[in-house]
Amino acid sequence: MSSTLHDASLVAENTDVIQQIDPLFDVLSSTVPYRSDLVRLAAGTLAAVRLPSHLPAEWCAELVRALDDCEFDTYDERRIFPPVTKLGPAVFDYYLDHAIRAEYWEHAEQSRRTWKRIVGDNDPLDTLISELRLIWQGPVEAATVGGRELFVGMVRELTGGARMHFDELMREFPGVVDQELVAQFGFNCYISVPEEGGELVVYRRRWKPSDERERIGYGWSERIAADEPRVMVKPGVGDSVWFDSRNFHSITPNTAGRRLSIAFFCGVTPENKLVLWS
Repeated sequence: MSSTLHDASLVAENTDVIQQIDPLFDVLSSTVPYRSDLVRLAAGTLAAVRLPSHLPAEWCAELVRALDDCEFDTYDERRIFPPVTKLGPAVFDYYLDHAIRAEYWEHAEQSRRTWKRIVGDNDPLDTLISELRLIWQGPVEAATVGGRELFVGMVRELTGGARMHFDELMREFPGVVDQELVAQFGFNCYISVPEEGGELVVYRRRWKPSDERERIGYGWSERIAADEPRVMVKPGVGDSVWFDSRNFHSITPNTAGRRLSIAFFCGVTPENKLVLWS
């Protein structure tokens, strides 16, 4: 099992550890991450795993140009405001009475067709998932609802940042997916990054019921994590980053340039399988 505790060369470049320092909450940067690194992430002894230049810069530039001609929609603005533009459905936008509304499946199929038209036979999402299988050394497949595969591979563009929040499917929407999950990661591969801003900030802090006093819309006041260790990750073009999305996290606003990423969640099952969704 790899360790970053005493080897500063393995701590990600462009990463600042601020506030209280926790040697078990840093960022591993590696061009060849191991399964054990993702296991440490699930166990809470890493803040994030960064894979530099996961996609070639020329692929990213070509994809951004193709996406310029694509019509994006937004998350449900009753939940997330200011609006965040995206290609592909977010499963939580379609949650209703412990089930997924029928419109989700229509949106998912339409988005798959749009994506295939954009990328053709050179699909970067296939590349990312294939390499994830090599890293995980086990089954990696789409999460399902009633046996139907959820959409994987949303493209998101953020400009105004994102308020501090957490993502935990089993807590927020219990019983929706067919699989039981024991851990959850967020995954982003950055195909365009701003000149300034757009950093991912991850706090060593999970949600607890008393935090609801500090709720602000879809997120929470950063006061509740003010004294907690945190890391700030500034990705480069083509970099991929995994982090434990059950931890509170936020994104700083862009001040110049575009922040576009291919994004999905990874859930770990008791059977040691990784299941994916967006």
